Amino acid sequence: MIAKVISSYLAAALVLLIIAIASWDALAGPKASHETTAASSSAATSDSSTQLSGEELWSTNCQRCHNMRSPAMYNHAQWDVIVHHMRIRANITGADARAIADFLKSASPN
Repeated sequence: MIAKVISSYLAAALVLLIIAIASWDALAGPKASHETTAASSSAATSDSSTQLSGEELWSTNCQRCHNMRSPAMYNHAQWDVIVHHMRIRANITGADARAIADFLKSASPN
């Protein structure tokens, strides 16, 4: 009985995770006009309104409440979920959230 309840909770959590990842692009707003590569020196796009790199946005926004963590601490999917969650909580724009996520994923394992 308990195993059945636990497995149903795990299934529900997995569905929520899949929905969050699948809806990332829709919730992040319109895409920037240019793509970045992991090999770029800034390692992130610049937001058109602030002209800050993903690294600068990460440092500015996240450091207000968190100790800075290594971008290699999580994989790409985990960073997508984390940044989406924090975009909502910290009221970060879609373009800024994408730039931050691109920076974090450029330095994280696949």
